[in-house]
Amino acid sequence: MEFDNTNTNDGNTPAGDANAASYQPSPLQDLCYKVTGCAITVLNTIGPGLDSKIYENCMMIELAKQGLTFEYQRKVDVVYSGQKVGVVTLGLIVNNMLLVDCRSVAFFNETDFSENISYLKLTELPMVLMLNYKFGKLQWKKIAYDPTR
Repeated sequence: MEFDNTNTNDGNTPAGDANAASYQPSPLQDLCYKVTGCAITVLNTIGPGLDSKIYENCMMIELAKQGLTFEYQRKVDVVYSGQKVGVVTLGLIVNNMLLVDCRSVAFFNETDFSENISYLKLTELPMVLMLNYKFGKLQWKKIAYDPTR
């Protein structure tokens, strides 16, 4: 698992890279950048501190406006020793490669991270983008998952 705890750099251009002008972000990096832009637009439009479901609904509108495909509340089976033991419901999955977790909380805690890591393992999606709308400035964290590790 990799944690990206920065939210001041968009992460798309390597700092100090002599070839930065020719740098091309990966499709996943580009998608994260676009989704984060949607989240900032939502926050700037309706403001901070509302229920997370409101932000999810706004995000679906904004993602559609940007031409991005998404799935809302995908149900995923939890399987243990070959037997189904439960079902989890995910929030937003964008372009079938990025899990987006909208929250309005004082801070992300270890439970939030653990839950999202488990979701990545269950879905084998490569990344989750955690968005926090609690304050006037959007907070976000990215968690990458590599099922081969």
